[in-house]
Amino acid sequence: MDEARLQEMWDHHEIRQLLATYCHGCDRGDEVEMASTYASDSWDDHGARKMEGRRFSIETVEESLRTTELVSHQLGQSLITIDGDTAGADTYFIATLLYARKDGGSGQTIGQLGGRYVDRLVREDGKWLIRDRVCIREWSHSHPVAGDWLAEAGFAGMHRSQADASYAALGLTHSGNPWLCEVEAQA
Repeated sequence: MDEARLQEMWDHHEIRQLLATYCHGCDRGDEVEMASTYASDSWDDHGARKMEGRRFSIETVEESLRTTELVSHQLGQSLITIDGDTAGADTYFIATLLYARKDGGSGQTIGQLGGRYVDRLVREDGKWLIRDRVCIREWSHSHPVAGDWLAEAGFAGMHRSQADASYAALGLTHSGNPWLCEVEAQA
């Protein structure tokens, strides 16, 4: 196998790792990890929220921690093209969000969004980063949740902190959330 093909395979691997890191940071409420996936001159178009990528990370995680009990991304296939130190990627996703009821009633509301991340990427200092992202909505729905049939089944719980099992398993440190630390200090 020639060196160019090996490099292309490695680039595809690193880009898929970048996409997974973005989702891990978003889902775990780790705005620093999420922001680390964006180039310094990035742009993210996520529907109503269109802004510089690192700023998008901050605002998205802050809102998520205020309004949801859970955020979970599942990534699907990615079509990736490499051209030297730039690349393009089209990646399918399903994002699930669990909200507390807005009307004050008991229970929760679950929302799901299915779509694609269409990314232009750049390699900076040997690392792939998102330069421009458009989040394409293909479908979405929400509905009330009356109960969780596995809530008492003994599963380990998810956390938006270092307490989440993924941090120990992956050898990572939760970067914290400056906004959340500020809110907790005021309480």
